[in-house]
Amino acid sequence: MVAIRTLGFAQRTMADSWVRKSGLTRQQGFTLGYIEEHQDRGVIARELSEMSGTTPAAVASLLQGLEDRGYITRMPSPNDSRVKLLTITPEGSRLIEGFDDEMRTGQERLFASLDPDEQDTLLGLLERVISDSGVPDSPPPPERRDRRRR
Repeated sequence: MVAIRTLGFAQRTMADSWVRKSGLTRQQGFTLGYIEEHQDRGVIARELSEMSGTTPAAVASLLQGLEDRGYITRMPSPNDSRVKLLTITPEGSRLIEGFDDEMRTGQERLFASLDPDEQDTLLGLLERVISDSGVPDSPPPPERRDRRRR
């Protein structure tokens, strides 16, 4: 199991390298990526706080910095104007667009010692472990309290 942990550290190192080049902090990069991936269903600050284990005050400060730099917008929810939905701006999307390509390139380097059939076998085994363990591809959104006025 040390090998899996080592691969996890290698992947984190690749991510950190990209983050340094982008001028973002790790938390800012993660937040922009998370908002972009989930904005269609509506991301709110409390979700980021609960999902990341960060205090609401820290998330508020992080979001303010991203908004000040023009990377995100906060718009009132159509269901409750007190709730602000987060969306990534085109500038924010452009900033993080190279992340997936960088990670894919790094993973190709990591697994270059395996031939394509071995890579397919390893990937299939890992996907089966993930599927059988019930580990989600990404964390589910926190349950939301319905705050609509009646």
